[in-house]
Amino acid sequence: MRIVRVDHTSFTVNDIEESNAFFAKLGFEPEKRYISAGPDAVEGVGVPGADIDISWLKHPDGGPMIELLRYRNEEGGKAALNSQVGAAHLCLCVEDVEAEYERLSAEGVTFVSAPHSDEFGVRWVYMRDPDGNVVELLSDPA
Repeated sequence: MRIVRVDHTSFTVNDIEESNAFFAKLGFEPEKRYISAGPDAVEGVGVPGADIDISWLKHPDGGPMIELLRYRNEEGGKAALNSQVGAAHLCLCVEDVEAEYERLSAEGVTFVSAPHSDEFGVRWVYMRDPDGNVVELLSDPA
């Protein structure tokens, strides 16, 4: 297999407007939005009765897009804890983790903790989107 690029990351969410607003704080902008339903959607995603509100977000600096899915005929829930099988997270490399932590904290974003450093000098911090999905901010060592 020859991989051309990582195209997108997808999160299933409870409230697509709230999730769009969260990712807007990270600089993502709306790209397209539509409903996917009917036999093709049901077969494609393997969910009986699938009726999905889909919002695509892009960042003006490029990189993979974000796809937000709201299954309109399903009860919502919360994301799995990091320790649970199937849990995943999105990691965004930023210039200054501390500055983004301060800015986003002031905007009401929920962080798991203050920023940390690993043994290689990488600075990182986890935050949670409105559904508990983890988004990590990371800064490379100087």
